[in-house]
Amino acid sequence: MLTRDQVVDALNDLVQITEDSHEGYRRAAETAADADLKALFNDLAAQRGAMVRELQAKVAEQGGIPADRGTLLGTAHRAFDGLKAAVLGNDRQAILRAIERGEGEAVRRYERTLERDLPPDVSAVVSRHLHRLRGDRDCIADLRAA
Repeated sequence: MLTRDQVVDALNDLVQITEDSHEGYRRAAETAADADLKALFNDLAAQRGAMVRELQAKVAEQGGIPADRGTLLGTAHRAFDGLKAAVLGNDRQAILRAIERGEGEAVRRYERTLERDLPPDVSAVVSRHLHRLRGDRDCIADLRAA
């Protein structure tokens, strides 16, 4: 079984990547030209925000201090995507491809976390979030392929 500090670190890593997703969807909703994407991205941003808050609560339950922002890489990635979207003129396929790539990274991080010996209550939350992330990633992939 992981120590409390290891659980806190693992959860805070997920807080950060999920916050990256939350912020990415929020920004994508702001820049999306298509009404269907704007609505979808707003919904996904709200869901990611709720996931962040749930993870932060789990960190606090473990006696840790919850992370309150995304990763440095995520911040840089969002800045690049903003530039790319401006240059490409809000290309629907480019936006969906970038989001699918980001969601793929989030899925990988959640999968790696689940491979660790987490407490059952933490594992249940991480597993539920992973299921959601996979479904959303697949939805974005389907939109891109359509």
